[in-house]
Amino acid sequence: MRRDVAGSPDPVFRSCWAVAAVAAYAATACQNEPAHIAIPEPVALFPAAASPAPLSVSKSIALADEETACVIDSFEFRVVCEKREGEDVVAFGQEGDGPGEFRGLRLVARVSLGRLGVVDGRLNRLTIFEATGDRVSEVGFPPMYLVDGIRQTTLFGYEVDRIASSPGDSILPRIYSEVDINSGEVKWTRGGMNGIADTECGGLFHGVPRPAEGYVFWACRRELVFLDDRDADAATVVTSPAYRDELPSDRDVEDFSEGLLRLGGRMAMPRSAAEPYVATFREEPKRWFNVPGALVFDSKDRLWVAITLDRDTFSYFEIWIGNEYAGSVRVRDRAVGFDLFQNTLAVLVERQPGPDGIAPRGIDWYDVSDLECRASEAERGCSLRPTSEGAAAP
Repeated sequence: MRRDVAGSPDPVFRSCWAVAAVAAYAATACQNEPAHIAIPEPVALFPAAASPAPLSVSKSIALADEETACVIDSFEFRVVCEKREGEDVVAFGQEGDGPGEFRGLRLVARVSLGRLGVVDGRLNRLTIFEATGDRVSEVGFPPMYLVDGIRQTTLFGYEVDRIASSPGDSILPRIYSEVDINSGEVKWTRGGMNGIADTECGGLFHGVPRPAEGYVFWACRRELVFLDDRDADAATVVTSPAYRDELPSDRDVEDFSEGLLRLGGRMAMPRSAAEPYVATFREEPKRWFNVPGALVFDSKDRLWVAITLDRDTFSYFEIWIGNEYAGSVRVRDRAVGFDLFQNTLAVLVERQPGPDGIAPRGIDWYDVSDLECRASEAERGCSLRPTSEGAAAP
C-alpha cells in the first residue's frame, strides 16, 4: 500500500530501560495490508569466499575495499579487519579514553576507499583509520547524538527531541541531523518528522540518505518512507509487498531478550522486568526489518533491505529501485549485518549453534556483479546473467 502525505519530523532514546525505549525496541503493530502484486522468487546467492569473525555484540560490518571487511570485537574494544580469503588479519584499538582507544563501539563504516570511520557512542567520538590500523584523525560529536552511519564526509543519525516528547510516547520524537566528519559541525538538522508520513504506527525510525538527495526511513513493522528531498513536506509510504506474518523463532526470542538486558548498559534491566516484554515479543509477528543497519545502497543506487524472514538456515534481502520493490535475494545462515561495495556483498552471519549453544560468527563474500533487477509493472524481479560463477538461481 502506498500513500503520499504532507507533514513534518520524528524520534528514539536510550535511557536505561525506560518503557518508551522498550516500546521502540519492540515492533509496533500494523493493520494495513500491502498492495497485492506478483512477488518474484528470491535469487539464491552462493558465497565465493568465507572468513571467520570474532564473537561480538555488535552487528556492524564495513567493506574497506572489495577484499577487506572490518567488524567490531565488542568484548576486546577493537576493530578486526579480515581479507576475503581469511588471511592478513589486522586488529586495532583497546579499552581506554586515549587516541585510538574505545569505550563504547557503536559502528564501523567506510569513509572512502581503504579508510574507515569508527564511532564510539560513550566517548562521543569519531576516529578515522586506514584499514591497516593507522589512525588518521578524530572528531567529537554532540553527547546525545546517536550515529546511524557515515556517507562520504557526513555522519548521519538523530537525537531524541526531549522537548517534544510526552510521557507514554511509544515512538519518541527525534531530531535527525548530519555532522561533518572533519569538523564535527552540524550541517543539517530537522525535527518534527513523525507527522510527515502517515505510517501505521504514527512515526519513523532509522533512515539513510539516498544517493542523489533525500532520505529513506523504515517505519513500524513493515513500511518504508521515501523523501525525495530531506527538507520535503511530503513523503511516500510504501508497505513491503513481500511482507508476511512470521512469529519469532527461539533464536529471535533469545536475541530480543539479550538486547533488552543490554539496553541500560551498566544499569541493566533486571531479567524479571524483561520477561513481560519477551512474552509479548514471542507472541507477535516479527518486525520485517533486520535492524540496525537494515538499509544500504549499492553502487547502482539500488536499496538493499535486510529482512527478518527465516534467519536460521537462510536470510533474505529485498532490493528496491527508486520507490519500487524489485525482488529479493537469499544468502546462507543468520545474517546480522551487511555491507556493499562495487561488486561485493559482505554478510556478517551467525552460523548454526554448536553443542555449547554458541553460534560462531563469520563473513560470507558474494559477487553480485551479475545481479540484475527490474521494478516495473511490466517486468519485476531479480536474476543473474548466465555467466555468473558466484551465484545461482534457486
